[in-house]
Parts: sequence; C-alpha cells; structure tokens
Amino acid sequence: MEYINKLEKYLEKKYDAEVIISEDYAGSSPDLELSEWYTADDYNVFVLTNDANQLQWEYDVYYYEPSFDTIMERIEETVDDVKFDVKILISDLETFLPEGEVRDYLEKTTWEQEV
Repeated sequence: MEYINKLEKYLEKKYDAEVIISEDYAGSSPDLELSEWYTADDYNVFVLTNDANQLQWEYDVYYYEPSFDTIMERIEETVDDVKFDVKILISDLETFLPEGEVRDYLEKTTWEQEV
C-alpha cells in the first residue's frame, strides 16, 4: 500500500530508523502489535502491545478500538525506542490505519516540520 510506504519513509526519516509496517509478519516477534483478540466468554478486546507474551493490561488492552491518534502515538514511541529494524504488525491496516487519516497525518506532520 502506497500510503503505508509513505508513513514508513516519514518515520524512518524522523527517527533515523528502519521501519516495516505490515499485516503479516513472519519471523521474530514484532516490536509493536495491534490486533483484535477474543475472550473465553466471546467478547473482543483490542491489544496494542510491545510484547504479546507480557501484556500490561492497563496500558495494552482496549475494550474499544483505539483511536488513530493513540495508534500513531504508540507507533512513534516504539520507533523512537527501538530505532533499528522496527517491525510493526497491524492485523488490519485498512481498519486501524485508514488511508485518509494517514494522509492527513502526514500532511500535518510534514507541515509542522517545515514551520
């Protein structure tokens, strides 16, 4: 997806890092993961975590879909922390990082950097 590639390039330039944002990542654990999980009693929760094996319930688990701003804040925090070879797994890019919102975000942040 072209708009995701632009987001990756923006983050790489801003944080001097290598960034991959994908719906399917095979290999070692991602540095940040966003996905929908189902509970034993058939509810769904949204998990946005740096380590799926050690959830911080008060920080990583959402009963409602996290906002675009929350997702971008966590992505930027992760890229800034990891810096090298950052892997971000988003289970559904079109749902969690919609093209229109990503384009608006890139326009806003690019404008802010120029000012």
